[in-house]
Amino acid sequence: MQPMRSMIFTPGHRHDLVAKAIACGTDAVIVDLEDAVALEEKPAARAGLKNLPRANIPMYVRTNAIETGLLWDDVVAAGQANIDGLVIPKAESADVLREIDGALRALEMANGREVGSITVIPLIESGLGVRETFNMMSIGGRFAAVLFGGGEQGDLVADLGVEWTPEGTGLMHARAQVLMDSRAAGCQHPMEAVFMDFRNLDALRVECELARTLGYVGKVAIHPAQIPVIHEVFAPSDDDVAHHRRIIEEFDAALARGSASIQVDGKMVDYAVARVARGVLARADLAVSAAARAANSSTQL
Repeated sequence: MQPMRSMIFTPGHRHDLVAKAIACGTDAVIVDLEDAVALEEKPAARAGLKNLPRANIPMYVRTNAIETGLLWDDVVAAGQANIDGLVIPKAESADVLREIDGALRALEMANGREVGSITVIPLIESGLGVRETFNMMSIGGRFAAVLFGGGEQGDLVADLGVEWTPEGTGLMHARAQVLMDSRAAGCQHPMEAVFMDFRNLDALRVECELARTLGYVGKVAIHPAQIPVIHEVFAPSDDDVAHHRRIIEEFDAALARGSASIQVDGKMVDYAVARVARGVLARADLAVSAAARAANSSTQL
């Protein structure tokens, strides 16, 4: 799975909007078969997955939830299309995810795709989903990312009965729990789901900064105007990059001299500090790569 700062939802029955989403600068697109598509439009949207606009960025499909009875038709249609992954809403059962894994394995083999090449991203939207995050993400393999669904008036807010605010006080425990459990299971790409008020970019920034502080690596948008804010928050600044590059340069030079503990700008630098600095530089490199893919995809349309 390619690391991402951003993804954006777009209605699965509107290929014109899918094309616009591809061109908006996002790192990946989620073609939605769930909330954005009316019940009577779902069969046509599902059938249309094989004719999605071409893109040089990853394309995901959000299926319908297991309790709707539509999930397995969505999985089969998506598995037969040239998509990069699935987003599974209201995920709360490792057993269901294992069944999805098996279905995708069969579809990959039948369609000549590498086994495991279709990523599955559980979307956590219930108290049970929060509790089961570790078990779900411990499946490994294609389960390389998770989404924390803490949107205003969303399912998780309703399920927990908390008061939603951009500062995240009510959801703080659940947000941190999903982050810790997914990381403990080896997940490298914990991301946050949507911020609903797409006109309020200042509040979006507050929530993004909270998520980044806790350890999330990106966020899902519902409108192209949100993408620049998300990218700015989840990519290290030029000053951060320069500072951490200096730390690594001086630390590596010290290691060559036989020392593993030095001072840079009056602060101690050891292996742990260097590990953090290398992580910052890695995120910066990934942001540059993702931006190049997005720009390339935009010019292709």
